[in-house]
Amino acid sequence: MKTHLKIIVTLPLMLLLIIGCSPTPTSNCNTVGTDFQNLYSTTLASNVLFDNYTNMDLVTHEYTFDLNVNKTVCTVGYQGNANLFAANIPYTIEIFNNTTSTLVYTGNHVFNSAAIDYQTITPTALVAGDSYTVRRIASNYLGNIGNTIGSICRFNSGAVPYPVNSGALTIYSSNFYGSGGPVLNYGIPNIDLVFQ
Repeated sequence: MKTHLKIIVTLPLMLLLIIGCSPTPTSNCNTVGTDFQNLYSTTLASNVLFDNYTNMDLVTHEYTFDLNVNKTVCTVGYQGNANLFAANIPYTIEIFNNTTSTLVYTGNHVFNSAAIDYQTITPTALVAGDSYTVRRIASNYLGNIGNTIGSICRFNSGAVPYPVNSGALTIYSSNFYGSGGPVLNYGIPNIDLVFQ
């Protein structure tokens, strides 16, 4: 009886110890030095007339891009509006495959307003050579269009530098619309797609 009791008590404890000591899965979703961050900062530094503009006040900010290798998006980074963040109001993030006319990702995310905030998304596979558009949509802006403001690398010269690329990522165009616009190729919205 004592032997059976020891086994009954010891076995669950050993299982807990084994499970507790198992290595936790590591994520390949590194938010430092992403292809988008490098593209954004390099483009911003490439012309003294470009600036980091935080006053684009339209509902939808988007850019169209492709990749030169298959990638999986695991995280999206964005700096939200302070009023929307305080009210816990999410943005809709969409990734649309223009080649196949398919919405491959949509999700609602609340982004902190203090700095770029990274939100994990359902891993979304993107195919090399297909054209995609990523959208940040602020459909509930509390009746104040100023709450749709987002950061962009603004092109203040007559020359739009598209296409721009870094690593696997090439951006071909951008658009801003909703409660105004469209405003084509005015700059790159600061929406960071992080790949595994």
